[in-house]
Amino acid sequence: MFIKCQLKTADFKLWKSQATNAHGEGRLNPRVIYSVFNEVCSLAGVEGHTPHDARHAMGKHLIEKTGNIAAVQRQLGHTNAAYSIQYARITDQELAEALDDR
Repeated sequence: MFIKCQLKTADFKLWKSQATNAHGEGRLNPRVIYSVFNEVCSLAGVEGHTPHDARHAMGKHLIEKTGNIAAVQRQLGHTNAAYSIQYARITDQELAEALDDR
């Protein structure tokens, strides 16, 4: 799994920007998302990943657990299921493990 950790205290303010802008108080933007993501990764001892990596990990996790392309489409906000099918790809190692389990 991408990040296997639990923060001891859930601080929901972590995801709310302190800045105000013309669109309203506390709106997230890419800079805030990257900043928070990097902070969480630092706390978890994880290096070299991006929020987009986490998105792909979520898609892959949903496919592994449910096998449901529609679930991936809905969770990731894809307008076309064809975009979600990429998460159903299987690696050679995954295929070998599946065949060994028969």
